[in-house]
Amino acid sequence: MVLRLSILVAVLMAGLFHGPALSGVADPVSAIGEQRILVLPVRFPGTNPTRSIEQIRIKVDKVDKYLRAASYGKLWLTPTVTGWYDMPAPLNEYKVSPHNYDVDRNRVRRLLADSLGAVQHDVKLDSFDQVWIVVGAETRWGSGYGMIAYCANPGMLSGVNRTAVRLEEVTLNGGGRFAGPTVVSAENAHPGHVAHDLLHAFGGIKAGNRAVVDLYDFDLQSRHQKPDARFTPAEFAIHVGPWDIMSEHFVELRKPPPAPSSFTRRQLGWIGGDEVVGLRPGDVRRLTLRPLAEGKGILAVRVDLGDGRALMIENRQPVGLDSVLPAAGMVVMEINARGWEGRDIVRVADANPSTPGFRAAPFRPNEGERRFYINERYGVAVAPLSIADDGGMDILVTTPSDAALPGR
Repeated sequence: MVLRLSILVAVLMAGLFHGPALSGVADPVSAIGEQRILVLPVRFPGTNPTRSIEQIRIKVDKVDKYLRAASYGKLWLTPTVTGWYDMPAPLNEYKVSPHNYDVDRNRVRRLLADSLGAVQHDVKLDSFDQVWIVVGAETRWGSGYGMIAYCANPGMLSGVNRTAVRLEEVTLNGGGRFAGPTVVSAENAHPGHVAHDLLHAFGGIKAGNRAVVDLYDFDLQSRHQKPDARFTPAEFAIHVGPWDIMSEHFVELRKPPPAPSSFTRRQLGWIGGDEVVGLRPGDVRRLTLRPLAEGKGILAVRVDLGDGRALMIENRQPVGLDSVLPAAGMVVMEINARGWEGRDIVRVADANPSTPGFRAAPFRPNEGERRFYINERYGVAVAPLSIADDGGMDILVTTPSDAALPGR
């Protein structure tokens, strides 16, 4: 009884003091096929949008093009873009904090209630798979709308410092209810901001956990204290760096966002079956990984370590979406499916830790500060052996005691 009480107190204190509380990641889902999305631009009394409906349509096209490439053509958007809808109150009454932990869920709920309540007279909301609300206000860190983008449902409507998340139901102004996946972005959000949050929406919820989780650091994001200063998502991407859009929304402002890693793609059902080789500690295997961006052949190795832990090994080469990445080679991810969202579900092993921001994280044959990945705790070692002209990479999965490891 005392132990149970202690656990309950710990959970409550985590929510009270903004500690990470979304524990774990849901099992993979199948986010495949057409996604009918309602794109709903809204404006506020006294605040003039700086983007036109045509500019919003162009951004929708960019997001669709990215998602088609990231999913290997398995998912695509069929968008309906409305005209502007006028909100009944000024922007300041809807504005939210730029810090994840401090977002007022009541303001998020009001935005959805007012905007969806207005548009429901012109469209059938239940005919769409997702809704994307575009806030007509130029936004920087803490200015304008406050936060550049977020997933409202599943996400901010539940709050990120809760022990479970769910699809929340919103009572709409004018009558009716809505509980569908919804993302919100400012009019000037990067396509990577929107794609990142749509992946949350596509993944949905299972048993109180999201299938597609944030891989950047929640604590660091909520300690950022530079109002109106220019910053990049790299400041918070201290676990995975640019190797997954769920960690870093964009690498360069004027380029497409980075692709999802094999971990996130597997969560969405975009890779699997014959494309992922499953191994266990102690297995010795030499194989060829195709570039992850290609979407064909063997794309990843998953080493099951037990207790929700695994290694994901992939080959990132400068083709397709991966051409925006700062380096190329074998990327090793340490997965803890029972870890805390916004902290330790995925960590990338860094082959060159003297280069900040995981900008040189991949392992390369006979190069770098670390020539191979080694995990003594679980008895696994992985080494890149060679890279062919077509981008295929030969790797060796073995044990730490293997004398054949390159550089030994």
